[in-house]
Amino acid sequence: MRWTTDSLVALAAAGLLACGGQKQLPQAARDSIRPGDSITPFVDAPRPDTAPLVAPPAQMVAVPRPQPAPRPAPKAAAPAPTPAPRPEAPPAPPPLPPRVPTLAAGTQVTTNALDSIHSHLNKVGDPIRVKVATDVTDADGKVVIPAGAIVRLRIVQIGEASNRGEKGTLVLSADDVDISGVTYPVTARASDYVYEMKARPIGAGEVAKTGGGAAIGALIGHAIGGKTGTVVGAVGGGAAGAAVAAKTANRDIIVHAGSTVTLTLRDDFVRKP
Repeated sequence: MRWTTDSLVALAAAGLLACGGQKQLPQAARDSIRPGDSITPFVDAPRPDTAPLVAPPAQMVAVPRPQPAPRPAPKAAAPAPTPAPRPEAPPAPPPLPPRVPTLAAGTQVTTNALDSIHSHLNKVGDPIRVKVATDVTDADGKVVIPAGAIVRLRIVQIGEASNRGEKGTLVLSADDVDISGVTYPVTARASDYVYEMKARPIGAGEVAKTGGGAAIGALIGHAIGGKTGTVVGAVGGGAAGAAVAAKTANRDIIVHAGSTVTLTLRDDFVRKP
């Protein structure tokens, strides 16, 4: 803004008036004021700025770094395929039942007689007891019938021998065996036993069977002559008859207590619990 001379004069006059209004402007100032002049300051029109343009100082402007584009959210993993159900394992077979101790048919059992047997005293159906002498084991070596078990037999057939050299008749059959107080059925026969054949005493009946021997002896003695011959013949004939009677007398079969009796199983023996 520029001030002209007139403007300055007017401004000075106005200042004086403002200060009291009694002081007068200098004459030169008053002469320079013409009627109609305004004392309002004159503002000159702005001169064109010929100064070179100066760029304002650069300001540090924080430029935000470009943020990386957000990564896309990871895709949810596809659910794993449901594995096919495993086939159920077949149920375990039930445990095998414990093996039942068994003796095969034909197995032999060695025993000792507890009771004596006499064909002249015993009859069919009489019970006979024998005791197992040694352990009887199965194919695996397991004891099935222990030593000391009692086997009960019965007489099926019995009979004396009619002549010397013949064997009497004796058949024994097993019914059961007692093992530690438990009875088990068993099917067996006495296949072998120790026995004795004993002749019965010669009585009148046996001599009567051979009485002809004495008569023959008497005839022979008479032919020889004299009383002596008759006596000798009679005596010799009687002796001969007695000898024949002894040969033809009944002979009993006897199994003494303690004798060995061998049993043979006719069927499988199963020792069930």
